Amino acid sequence: MQITEIVLYSKKGDKRTVPFNKGKVNIITGGSGTGKSALIDIVEYCMGRGTCGVPEGIIRETVSWFGVLLELNTEKIFIARKNPVNQQTSGDVYIEVGENVSSPAVPPNPNTNAESLVEYLTQKVGISPNLHQPPEGQTRDALEANIKHALFLCFQQQDEIASKRILFHRSTDGFINQSIKDTLPYFLGAIQEDRLVIEQKLTRLKRELKKAKRKLNEVENIKGDTATKGTALLAEAEQVGLIKMTDYPSELGKIIALLSGIVHWDSGDDLSIPGSDKLSEYQTNLRRLQNEYNEITDQINAAKTFQYDVNGYTNEVHHQELRLESIGLYSNSNSDHSKCPICSSTLETSIPTVIEINNSLAKVKSNLEMTSKERPRLVEYINNLIEHRDQIYENINKFNQLIDGLYEERKAAKEHKDINIRRGKVVGRISLWLESVDKEDNITQLQSRVESLKTNIEELEKELDTDKKDEHLNSILNRIGYKMTRWAEELGLEHSGDPVRLNLKDTTVVVDREDRPIPLYRMGSGENWVGYHLIAHLALHSYLTEHERPVPRFLFLDQPTQVYYPRDKDTLLQGSIDNLKDDDREAVNKMFDLIMDVVEMLDHKFQIIITDHADIANDKFQNAIIERWRGQALIPDSWKENN
Repeated sequence: MQITEIVLYSKKGDKRTVPFNKGKVNIITGGSGTGKSALIDIVEYCMGRGTCGVPEGIIRETVSWFGVLLELNTEKIFIARKNPVNQQTSGDVYIEVGENVSSPAVPPNPNTNAESLVEYLTQKVGISPNLHQPPEGQTRDALEANIKHALFLCFQQQDEIASKRILFHRSTDGFINQSIKDTLPYFLGAIQEDRLVIEQKLTRLKRELKKAKRKLNEVENIKGDTATKGTALLAEAEQVGLIKMTDYPSELGKIIALLSGIVHWDSGDDLSIPGSDKLSEYQTNLRRLQNEYNEITDQINAAKTFQYDVNGYTNEVHHQELRLESIGLYSNSNSDHSKCPICSSTLETSIPTVIEINNSLAKVKSNLEMTSKERPRLVEYINNLIEHRDQIYENINKFNQLIDGLYEERKAAKEHKDINIRRGKVVGRISLWLESVDKEDNITQLQSRVESLKTNIEELEKELDTDKKDEHLNSILNRIGYKMTRWAEELGLEHSGDPVRLNLKDTTVVVDREDRPIPLYRMGSGENWVGYHLIAHLALHSYLTEHERPVPRFLFLDQPTQVYYPRDKDTLLQGSIDNLKDDDREAVNKMFDLIMDVVEMLDHKFQIIITDHADIANDKFQNAIIERWRGQALIPDSWKENN
């Protein structure tokens, strides 16, 4: 899978195409701010990246759709993806596949989505079903390699190729860095293509082994030591009253005969609990009577309170009567009532006459007589309530006795049911044991099945042996390291002459000096960082291409000469390296010579795309230039004017 075109469509429908040659070095040279670095983001977005990494600015403002035309063997694949407006991504995707497919002249209409695109490209590039299971004790989820993981190996942006801290594209994200570590062994071929199939088969066989062992254990536990188990079952049967034993036989035949007679036992009884309906009825009546009893008790208490109040009133009236009668000694009705009868002094308020006092006394007597007549009726009312309450109390006691009787009956029935349940369980165990006595052949088959499954599992585990996978991976990394060591010497990098290797654990480059290993981040100067990045990716893709691994056959390099070429003087130099120091000019020439030699060595099965400021005046470099962006750029001036 290589790139033949990058295509842009303006918001007015205009088309801009950047062509590339398969199996060659493709160079776009030009000044700053022309859009060179955005090409990586465009290709990655069109091939399924979750978010659009194209920087905000003139490109995002003028472009409506991004597109890329890929070629895979004799087939072409055009993919276009809509530029998200004020968003990070768009789900609108167009894809067209065929032998004679070309990029459309106008912006396409979407016909699929990003998820389907990733799935299609994953399958198309040849990534087989796979699954990386994290080591025990680690909490991250299992990971399946897809096209997006493969593309992490295909891009080197400007801030990545000259970094001493990271080696792979976007690996500053810890999650992505870990996914590169997890998937790179698969892409290198250290894990067999059918590993997932083997793992699934191993999981299924382990599940079958577990079931077979459980079934074998069940049969063996049921059977036990034949005679001993049979005697124990006879003892259980005697304990629950199924049989009476005077002596336990030792012969297996007699034990089987006795137990065979027991398995036909039938309780013959209704094991349901009696009185369930009656109990509910009694309890309902009991609650009703208790409520009536409480109501009548409240009425009696109220009547007695009223009776107490009446008695108090009667006593008070009687005392008043006595006081008034005592006044009868003033019986002279002709006396002067305006003067005190004792001292004859004149009173402001006249004293009551004898007639008035006698009238008051008569009224009190009348009230007292009426109250005395009503008292017998109140007593009768209270007595009737008490009698009714006593009847209710007797009925409450009767229902309590009925309920207690039902509970006793239910208890006896439950005990009877429990013994029958126990007998039923013993009969069941006896029946199982009698069946197992005749299962010698079945046990043998189960044992043979268990052993066969164990053998198959051991063979599959050997195929999936982690140690063998690690040995294979180390062997591959050593072969990649051999090329890196040789190319480090060709470029004249610092520490060259010592073995160089790719450290997958830390995703970096390490030089193994005789006294100590030196990782990339402990090497000095940007020249070394760029150089070791370059040889690492060239060696990695050489191996992937030579062994036909499922990774796209292109490498995108952005600004590899940045540590040599003075970007701030690009306007003056116009890409020329003639004014560089001799050592820097030689280093730049060696870099591009190595890149072109590797592409030649791979028999044009591999493509390298380079965007850079440098414009080297030699035939190989000039022949590799596909566009020169000086006075022009990725976005045409007319698009800017229209925008």
